Amino acid sequence: MNRMKLTLLALIVSSVSLVAVAQSAGVAQTVRVTESSNVIRLSVKPRAGVVKFQVRNASDDGHDFWLRGGGKTWRTRVLGQSGTASLTATLKKGVRYSYWCAVSDHRSDGMSGGFVAR
Repeated sequence: MNRMKLTLLALIVSSVSLVAVAQSAGVAQTVRVTESSNVIRLSVKPRAGVVKFQVRNASDDGHDFWLRGGGKTWRTRVLGQSGTASLTATLKKGVRYSYWCAVSDHRSDGMSGGFVAR
């Protein structure tokens, strides 16, 4: 009887641990990024946690997407017309992030922005 109780207790502890790990991993937020002439648009303001940025080039010019904040930098390759790419970043709450296109002079032409992960 005592052995059965210990086995049952071990199963319960294991189950609770698995649930806690699954909840802490969370579900990634998806942010659609559209790049076109002189502008980058984000579909929503990114939240803290795991964020998947789905980037689409909606112009004739090549574009890439850079993201920097919290001591880290992420980037995509240069995308041709109608090209797509994605990158996944773990954002920290309260940290300011900047994003831009580094192709040619696109950044100074207005292809940049920023947000604070909420």
